[in-house]
Amino acid sequence: MKPVIIVFALLCLPFADAFSQAGSAGFQVLRLGYSARDLSLAGSADVLTNEPIAVFLNPAGLASPQSSNGIGLDFMLTHRTYIAGTSIDLFGTRFQAGSTAFGTSLLLSSVPDIQVRTVPGPPQGTFSAKDFVWAGGIARKFGNWDVGLSAMFLYEKLFVYESTGFAFNGGVQYVPVENVDLGLSAGNIGGTTAMISQSIALPTFVRAGASYKKYVGSDFSITGFASVTSFKSGGTSPGIGAEVSYGNYLKLRGGYSTGDDLSGFSFGAGVAYNFIRFDYSYIPLKLDFGNSQTFTLSFVL
Repeated sequence: MKPVIIVFALLCLPFADAFSQAGSAGFQVLRLGYSARDLSLAGSADVLTNEPIAVFLNPAGLASPQSSNGIGLDFMLTHRTYIAGTSIDLFGTRFQAGSTAFGTSLLLSSVPDIQVRTVPGPPQGTFSAKDFVWAGGIARKFGNWDVGLSAMFLYEKLFVYESTGFAFNGGVQYVPVENVDLGLSAGNIGGTTAMISQSIALPTFVRAGASYKKYVGSDFSITGFASVTSFKSGGTSPGIGAEVSYGNYLKLRGGYSTGDDLSGFSFGAGVAYNFIRFDYSYIPLKLDFGNSQTFTLSFVL
């Protein structure tokens, strides 16, 4: 059994590198993005998001409802395909109660059919890697400031080996002048149990970003985004993005991020009718890994 355990440990290393490009050992799903809108903007709007996924990126965003004339209740469902058959699914919701908002999201990921080899030759079997992350947060408005905090429960399984942990995220969003938004957040701050006698470091981050919205006539607007994310384990990822909107009905998006060995440019679009929204993102991956596609369905009430 010992040789098999060693193989599992060795398999973890390239798997982690493929997702992190920074040397963190586990829970790399926390670095991969969460919604079609944010992914199509190459992560440049992560720190300013007001979707339920703000509990992962910047909990302060929960305090800004997506609809200005609704009851402040949002639901979202996301499905993403990634390399090596990886699938990522997310369900999130948020609720506004005056100047205070609450949000929660559940994230599931799976990498199937990882081959086991203890000797050269055909694989001796396969196993899967799974992640489960639940987050809940609260945010409140203080004039032009939004402040938020969230907590996460983490679970990761590789074959029969498991790791669990807890982490926290916090952040602020600020509107200094009309059509300008600033954001600052820190997250994945916590710890986990060891897996196969090896400690696991979370991808702890600090992220800062800004956006500017320019109206062109009565129906069109263009919003530009810029952000930078620094990970404690190493690596900095700047990103820029732009969103062209026709009213609240149609949106076209694009972005570019550096500091990631697998992706650079990203593209996407969104359509909305009444309280239903659908967003899509497409990311061409480097190194012949194909592409990553993400679909998000939201209900903004």
